[in-house]
Amino acid sequence: MKESQRLAGIDIFRGLAMYAVIVVHIDEGVNVVPPGWLDITNFAAFSVPFFLATAFYFAINKLYTSQKQYPLKSRLLRLLIPYGIWSVLYLLYKAAKYIVDGEPNRVFQLFQDPLSLVFFGDASYHLYFLPLLIMGTLLIRFVEFLIEKKASWRGAGLIALISLLVYQGILSSGNGLRRPDNIAFESLLAAIFPEGNSNPLLRLLLVELSWALRCLPYVMFAMLLAHPKANKFWLALISNYPTFWVLVFLAVNIFGPWVLPNAIEEIARGYTALIAAIAISSVLKETALVKNIGLCSFGIYLIHIFFVEVFQSVVARLYPGYNSNASTAILLLAAALVFLVSWGTINFLLKHKRLAQVL
Repeated sequence: MKESQRLAGIDIFRGLAMYAVIVVHIDEGVNVVPPGWLDITNFAAFSVPFFLATAFYFAINKLYTSQKQYPLKSRLLRLLIPYGIWSVLYLLYKAAKYIVDGEPNRVFQLFQDPLSLVFFGDASYHLYFLPLLIMGTLLIRFVEFLIEKKASWRGAGLIALISLLVYQGILSSGNGLRRPDNIAFESLLAAIFPEGNSNPLLRLLLVELSWALRCLPYVMFAMLLAHPKANKFWLALISNYPTFWVLVFLAVNIFGPWVLPNAIEEIARGYTALIAAIAISSVLKETALVKNIGLCSFGIYLIHIFFVEVFQSVVARLYPGYNSNASTAILLLAAALVFLVSWGTINFLLKHKRLAQVL
């Protein structure tokens, strides 16, 4: 499979996943959602698992093919710099908004939990994805160690299975990360150390641990797919049946919540989306438009909340009943509008080299 062909499907799914993210967020401030909207947002939730699976698969696949050390420092900088800058931008935006609205007290509330602001992406609720991705990126060092030790496919599979079971155990026991409070292992602490989350250092360590345990199954399944013993075989297998794998992706996202445990469902969503994206690459050609949406997807993710809030603010003033009477069609069209405006803005900004480094 040619690289340009392979990337075509990935970039198309990046665009679809980015639109799905906006769909999940577009109902912020809507008091009454239309019938069936929760089913739509549940389906759209494949987006974050897809982004995680894609990021880790291509990073680990490159480890196997290049035989070079993973560029951890440069990768972390590519995440930390945008995270810091966008956190500041969203804080400034919120502060200005509260002052204009005559609510200066809310400005001080923004800084009541500095731990969440700095480490958990609390400047805007969608920024949590970057520290989550940073934690997963750190775990790639573990995979690099396994590759150096020439870990077998079966060994990697065993670690993947164990990590998946551990993640499921955490979710089933109520010890997963709880947002927007940004606390983890609440049930465990309630039994052994009820005041544990009041300790900032312990709270930070537990949240980072919960993110590590969430990312580890993604990382290990990425290693399984990229492993030389399996990579060529499964790539050839899926390339011949693109329609089948798209149907598998649709089935997992529609019926998965009803039949699969939470952790398995989440990982399956991410990897069936990734596999479907690679599969359709065998019948698609990369175009300038497709490539552009792939390049802009990260920036769209970072900026879209700003346009979601602008849209909600403007529409609420023009149509006071919007928050109580928004239809499914209107919400989907609103998400499309936010997507296009975000895409256009990022595309414009990426033409400036210095801004491109940030975005």
